[in-house]
Amino acid sequence: MDMIPFEKVSISEAKAVLDDALRIRQEKNWEQLRRMLGPADLNLQERTYNWLISLPTEIWPLWLIKHFPRIANNFADVWLRRSACEKLFAELLLDQRGTRKGFPVEVSREIMALKLYFDAEAAAVVKQATPAEKANNP
Repeated sequence: MDMIPFEKVSISEAKAVLDDALRIRQEKNWEQLRRMLGPADLNLQERTYNWLISLPTEIWPLWLIKHFPRIANNFADVWLRRSACEKLFAELLLDQRGTRKGFPVEVSREIMALKLYFDAEAAAVVKQATPAEKANNP
């Protein structure tokens, strides 16, 4: 029976080789998986303008609407649906693929300002009890 040739390596070297191989297999070319951009992705929609004017002027995401109108349109769509908006914030603020470049600093700041405002508004709504709730909880 023939001997199998091998090379002695440390555990950390072997782990690094296996981790690299796994990472390469898991990486996808997200550029090819993206859908084609349509007019709604390149221009602000009327509902986005309405959403924008509902916000305090000091947190208007001007960089976001200029450079990423598709994301601004997404915010306008989900702003009043708490769980959907939380999901959008998580997708934008947390890199779950490990390969994203991230937003420019100005856009990141605007998204964080929107998140803080969104959380504060949600907390205020929770604190406000309806008259029926007040009657049931004296």
